[in-house]
Order: sequence, then structure tokens, then C-alpha cells
Amino acid sequence: MSRYLPNRVATLLLVGLPTMMFAQFAGLFAGSLAVPEVNVGQLMMLNADLADGGKKFDGQHVIVDVRTPEEYQVSMIPGAVTKVQFEKNKQQYRDCTIVVYCTIGYRSGQYAKKLMSDGFNAKNFKGSILAWCHAGLPLVTMQGEPTYQVHTYSSEYKVPSKYTAVF
Repeated sequence: MSRYLPNRVATLLLVGLPTMMFAQFAGLFAGSLAVPEVNVGQLMMLNADLADGGKKFDGQHVIVDVRTPEEYQVSMIPGAVTKVQFEKNKQQYRDCTIVVYCTIGYRSGQYAKKLMSDGFNAKNFKGSILAWCHAGLPLVTMQGEPTYQVHTYSSEYKVPSKYTAVF
């Protein structure tokens, strides 16, 4: 028997086993929040008038655009507020469901997770503004004017032919 065997066993028990256990079960103990998602159909059910270019969701939901100013200055989902606007008036939305979107859903998922950890009822809009466009739904400028331009963040993301991608 090697004189190093007891050291190897001790290393396995003290380092290897806890590391493997953490890798396997970290999500159970880290308090990681799963972010609920809404799809285009669910978002549309909040206010059927949006399909016709309406500008308001029901009073129980607020839609937050977390994209950069360069992105949301091109277009937004009608009725949405920017992250900056939301942050300035955060407490007025405390009793609302916050639906967050970006270009494809990654940044909005991260922000929704943060909102959830702050005690908000937040959801991520699955597919975000690109899913909205693929459903053929209207967009507006910051001034509320209809537009078919959409900031796609990069040339990798495609939009239907009635829209113009800006990146």
C-alpha cells in the first residue's frame, strides 16, 4: 500500500466530494430564482387593443424595455416603458406584474431575476421584441408613432420582411 493513499483518500473526502456535491446540487442551495416566462399570446391577452396599435396594458401589468437607449429609440412595444422610466418610479409598480423584454430575452431574463430578488412579481417575455415582430405586431417610436424599424442588436437576428432591421 502506498504511503500516499491516505492523503489521496483524505483529499477526495475533503475536497473532491464537496466539490462534486456542490456542482451537482448548487442550484438547490444557492437560492437561484427560476424566472417565469410569458409568450406573445399571453402578452397580447393583457390588452387585445395592442394588436391594433393601442398604447396601454391593463393596470395590473407594466411592460419594461431593458434595451439600450440606442435600441429603444428605434422602436418599442406599444405601451412599454424604458428601464430608466421604470427605475425612477419603481415603487408605483410594486403591486403590478412586471413583464420585461429586450431583443431576444437574455438581458430581460437577467433583469427579471433581479426584480424577483427585490420582491417584485416579474416575468420574462420569451423571445422578446423579435418574437413580437415575428408575430407581425406593431411597434412605435418613443414619440408613439407607428414604425416597422426594429433594432436587432446584430445582423445575426432576422425579422420578417415588413420590418427593417437596424443594428
